[in-house]
Amino acid sequence: MKQDQKVPFLHHLELFGYVFIEKLVCSIPDGSLASVARFFAFLAYRVFRIRRQVTCSNLQIAFPHRDKRWRKKVAYFSYLHFALMILEFMKMQKWDVKQIEQKVERQDIDEILRAARKGKGGIVVSGHFGNWEIAMGYLHSKGVRSVVIQQRQNNRLIDERMRKLRQKWGMGIIYPRGAVEASEQALAEGKIVGLLGDQDAGERGVFVPFLGQPASTHIGAAVLKLRSKAPLFVGFCRRVKCSNFEFYGQSVHIPDSLVVNDENVKMVTAEIQKNLEHAIRRYPEQYFWMHRRWKTIPG
Repeated sequence: MKQDQKVPFLHHLELFGYVFIEKLVCSIPDGSLASVARFFAFLAYRVFRIRRQVTCSNLQIAFPHRDKRWRKKVAYFSYLHFALMILEFMKMQKWDVKQIEQKVERQDIDEILRAARKGKGGIVVSGHFGNWEIAMGYLHSKGVRSVVIQQRQNNRLIDERMRKLRQKWGMGIIYPRGAVEASEQALAEGKIVGLLGDQDAGERGVFVPFLGQPASTHIGAAVLKLRSKAPLFVGFCRRVKCSNFEFYGQSVHIPDSLVVNDENVKMVTAEIQKNLEHAIRRYPEQYFWMHRRWKTIPG
């Protein structure tokens, strides 16, 4: 952030509140985080009903044949999972490499590690599923250099604080403007490029199937793959216990002979979404159903 940029007073207040909560969270033993998460999930889901209608509507779209009781149960556990993930993100500043490694009790990311160690770089696409922050921290613990593509927070002070935490875990930050070019440079340097590919892309996206409905989807990962010819993976860091994870990645095999055109971009984007969908259907309680994934309607 530029030093001469005027920061609204409200942003300073928000940063103060964020840091206050962060310090409280860091004082909580790891084993107690789940209890705190249950409290916040109860408030968000049952008391304030934050995006509860959106969540239930999304689950009905994705799982129309499941009964209402099942969908409500999945919705609540999704709130619980993400409350715990937010607490874990704040707590990561106190963890060291050994603690991150201990939290990933199983992993199957040999292909990703081989690509990184050969200096080829690689593109790892995930979704708002499991704990992607732990995943990138784990790659750092294995000596993998990475960059992540992320949106800026509206509050630049909080954005800067979050950026510094991610940098502690070896993550360079790329913002959306000029992201493809910056990512190509990172790949040329042998780095892993991580991004989340499951948000509504508005009119800029392409419509591909996702959980049974056409969804406007960002094309950045597909364009980057077709331009760079770098290995493409879909990766997930799934919660298997309260504070333990399984990190696995799988190759998305796209012929290097394909060129960048509308047809190929749509095909690669659809293939990525198919892999994301498979994980979400198996473990729906670890997906971020609060996002309006089908906000944009096909014209």
